Amino acid sequence: MNNHPKKIFIFAGEPSGDLHGSRLACILKEKAEGICLIGVAGPKMRQQGVQGPLKMEDFEVMGFTDVIKAFPKLYKHFKLILHSILTSKPDAVVFIDYPGFNLRMAKALRKKGFQGKLIHYISPSVWAWGKHRIMEMEKTLDLLLTIYPFEKPHFSESTLEVNFVGSPLKEYMNEYTYHPNWKQITGISNTSRLIALFPGSRKAEIARNLPIILEAAALLKESNPSVIFGISSFDEATKHLYKSMIHRFPILNESVHLVSKKFSYELMRDSHCAIAKSGTVTLELALHKCPTIVVYKLSLLNRLYAKYILNVNLPYYCIVNILADREVFPELIENGLNPQNLSRQMQSFIHEGQKRIDCIQACEEIHKNLGNGKANTQAAESILRCLQC
Repeated sequence: MNNHPKKIFIFAGEPSGDLHGSRLACILKEKAEGICLIGVAGPKMRQQGVQGPLKMEDFEVMGFTDVIKAFPKLYKHFKLILHSILTSKPDAVVFIDYPGFNLRMAKALRKKGFQGKLIHYISPSVWAWGKHRIMEMEKTLDLLLTIYPFEKPHFSESTLEVNFVGSPLKEYMNEYTYHPNWKQITGISNTSRLIALFPGSRKAEIARNLPIILEAAALLKESNPSVIFGISSFDEATKHLYKSMIHRFPILNESVHLVSKKFSYELMRDSHCAIAKSGTVTLELALHKCPTIVVYKLSLLNRLYAKYILNVNLPYYCIVNILADREVFPELIENGLNPQNLSRQMQSFIHEGQKRIDCIQACEEIHKNLGNGKANTQAAESILRCLQC
């Protein structure tokens, strides 16, 4: 490396990116004395001293409809970030996930003549949609850091440098300290068979997914009286919504416990099986070896967008099944998503049997294939090597 301290701009547009970015910032400061880190940061990155023209909270949107509503604001932010990078002239820009925004930013920077390194941490899902983006990424990026082992082969015909660093989730789980008395705090019996419910964290997701999940839970309770349920990720803003839905099912009133988000990993580890909304949570459940049924009820607009605009046509939508290249967690995404089917699928995981055994073994295999549990360290080292080029 040259003698002058390096300057890196890090962009995180959502909480997961803020978490990865904070670890990345911490490791970069340890490995490169005097390094200057600026960017778009959330609270965790700001704790590491990363500051910039805007905060992560200014970019938080989810789903196609939210993006449409937020477009004028995001466009204004895009121009501001572009100007900030061009004027501050960092040695590298590290984009974390958030591909719709970040790939456009990389392209705009190159068009404006930016000479620094452009690095993307967590590959866009080109294997699911947007394969045309590979050529665009090859033209604009200097380095792509992937977290899943199957991603790198998709770039085999590209000249873009692609490094597999492993899943950051393994790193976070390895470092996590599980609370020994979380059940006692939550009021959950140690003797009952616990089923975890992860309906989503946003009000719209909860409203779409939870009624079906609770109706299936009521059916399960009828045939398996000893089971109890833990609903994850409630907070004060959604607590009333959860309780109003639970009260519709009298059989569940004494059997459903609201579990604080801070105990999500404890709930995953100590549950016999789970029902979860499709997303990162399914991989976390797999890493905890918790057999899971995956559900997701899309809004009509998001469903049409995925089908006709993105042309998403995959054999599986759950990342656990994509990693295993077979069905490990049964999926009820739209077709067949009803309480009866969901209850029926859960029976095979509640009772000890071959399907449950096979599922747990597949989860163990996925765990082995997701790197050495030092994803952010490997990402930081790859970034520093790229700066030496």
